[in-house]
Amino acid sequence: MVAEIIREEHIVLKNHVTDWEESIQLASEPLLRDGYFSQNYMDAMINSVKEMGPYIVIAPEIAIAHARPDENVQQVGLSLLKLENHINFSEDGHYASLIFVLSAIDNEAHLEILRNLATILSDKEKVNALIDATNAKQIINIFKEND
Repeated sequence: MVAEIIREEHIVLKNHVTDWEESIQLASEPLLRDGYFSQNYMDAMINSVKEMGPYIVIAPEIAIAHARPDENVQQVGLSLLKLENHINFSEDGHYASLIFVLSAIDNEAHLEILRNLATILSDKEKVNALIDATNAKQIINIFKEND
């Protein structure tokens, strides 16, 4: 399912970013550019982390940014920013080098994607393969292995 949703052009590879806000902005950019959601949705993701803390960091090296579904989202989508040098989301050691952005049009449509993504990301070998990947095609192939 993840391989069906994420597209090669929605994967961004960077060496580093200056802060966690930039990581969400860069991870969001492909979906924003392609009309999946508006700037307001990206702002809502950033504001959620500011208000509630680094809850989007679901495991070491993995963050999944999202916000409540609303009129700012036109399409279910998934993008990924893969960093060579992880970024800290807090001083408590909430760090990530794989920053996913999920856009949801309602409270149901994205749940299957999240379940599938969680299954993939619970496999340490797959996470390490994603971290070690050097291009978007390799990342897509890692997701395809799970389908």
